Amino acid sequence: MSAQVVVIEDDEDLRTEIVEFLVRRDHRPTGCATLAEATAAMETMTPDAVISDINLPDGDGMNFCMNNAARFPAAMWLLMSGNADLLRLGNQLKGIDGEKPSFAMVEKPVPLRLLDRFVSGVSAARAPDQAAAVGVAAVSL
Repeated sequence: MSAQVVVIEDDEDLRTEIVEFLVRRDHRPTGCATLAEATAAMETMTPDAVISDINLPDGDGMNFCMNNAARFPAAMWLLMSGNADLLRLGNQLKGIDGEKPSFAMVEKPVPLRLLDRFVSGVSAARAPDQAAAVGVAAVSL
């Protein structure tokens, strides 16, 4: 089953690589270079997944996730960063209040195989035989 995926990455080559990979895997990605572009795209769609860089020209993907996760409760979020400090901070946030995380954090560059597993997990969660959507924590990254 294909998933509707928003890809937010300011590096054009990486964004293109991810979008083209997802298209080859029969998903419906929308590539965005900025959070403003992603916000506009998400006004007309309901993403199944959002894959976002953290450090973007017009803000950070972590705050974008925190501010939009409630708006798209079924969406799974994958945040990427090449900055080890940001990854540490994100992983600390996931453990607050012992709640299941609404997002996963991975180091860039992200292996395409990992993206495939992530988006496949989104698709599996949406399958009709599933009683409820699974959280990111259920996807083996």
